[in-house]
This record gives sequence, structure tokens and C-alpha cells, in this order.
Amino acid sequence: MIKKILLLIKGNLLWVGAAGVLAGLLGSWGLYEGLHRTSNDKFCVVCHEMRPMVAAYHDDVHGGAGKSGMRVNCVACHLPQDNLFSYIFTKAKNGVVEGSIHFFGNPDKINWHENRARRQEFVYDKGCLSCHANYVTNELINTKAREMHAHYVKLKDTPQSIGCSSCHVETGHKGLKNILNYYAPEYEFYRGKMAEKRDEIEQKLTQRLNKE
Repeated sequence: MIKKILLLIKGNLLWVGAAGVLAGLLGSWGLYEGLHRTSNDKFCVVCHEMRPMVAAYHDDVHGGAGKSGMRVNCVACHLPQDNLFSYIFTKAKNGVVEGSIHFFGNPDKINWHENRARRQEFVYDKGCLSCHANYVTNELINTKAREMHAHYVKLKDTPQSIGCSSCHVETGHKGLKNILNYYAPEYEFYRGKMAEKRDEIEQKLTQRLNKE
């Protein structure tokens, strides 16, 4: 039986090769399309409890608020860029975790402010450096910034290492601390007093997402 199959393949080697190439191209295209279509804020916000973060993202230059209108997708900063396997694995794992919270958990119990304090766990420096490659030598930034970038390089790969988000606290999400307080105030005094502002942000965000 196996011999017959091998002979059949040998006799139709050209067609088998063409079918293999076609299958490879279709698989690659499907993978690319799948990753591309599930990498923007409109898709992520469906399951991820992150509407405040998306609202802040739209107000930031990385979210298209700059003069050029250029945007950086969520995955560029929030997924590892080392290799495709790590990228896909982390994306799938995060999707399962966030989807479970969205559909079966209690999103209201999420501590937004605590998560923000742990931002280095959600931001990957390689995503930042893929665009800001000249962060050490860039003469357009001030002297203090260049000194801090040199300090970052010095501490890299040591127990004292810091990340881009250690200093660039709200990069990518302009005004995030204030927006989070509209949804879940840090202080009891403000509870119940931010609903109007939160509703305003929600309405604006919904309009923006509907335009995409």
C-alpha cells in the first residue's frame, strides 16, 4: 500500500509539489490575515476589559492623535517581538485569559490602578525600540533624556534593569491615570462623582470605534 502511494506521488511529482506550494501559501496568508485582523484596538476591546486604555490610546500620538495620523497597533508594544512562536503563544494565552474574565469572571473586580503600576509586565521594550532605534544618539531630545537612556543601557540585562515604561509612564495612553479614575476612582471621596465624565468618554470612544 505504501509502495503504491510512493509510486503515485513519484508519478505526479509536479502536481504534488504545486499542491504543497499552494497549501503553504494559503496557510501563510491565513496566518497573516488572522494575526493582522486581531491586532487592532477595535478587536482587542471586544473581550479585553480595556475601554479606558483604548480611550487614552486614541488621545495619544501613538493612537493617531499626532499631526501625521500614524498609529501603532496594540500588539506592537504589548506582545513579545522576539520570534513568531513567542508572539503567537502570548497572544493566544492572553486571549484565553482575557476572554475568560470577560465572559465568566467579574470584570468589575479588576484593579485598574494596580495593573497600571505593573505596566512593565505588559509592555515589551523591543516594540518601542523597533521604531525608536536611535534613542541613545538622538540629538533632538534633551540632555537629561539622553542621560536617562544611557542609564537604561547601562542597567540592561542586570538585576536592576528598567524598562521603557519605567519612565515613559503614559506613552501610548495619554492621560490614562485620570481616565482610570473616571471609571474606578482611587479615593473613596470621588466615588459616584465621575459618572458624567465617564459617560462622555464612553460616548466619544464608541463613535471612534464605529468609524474604524
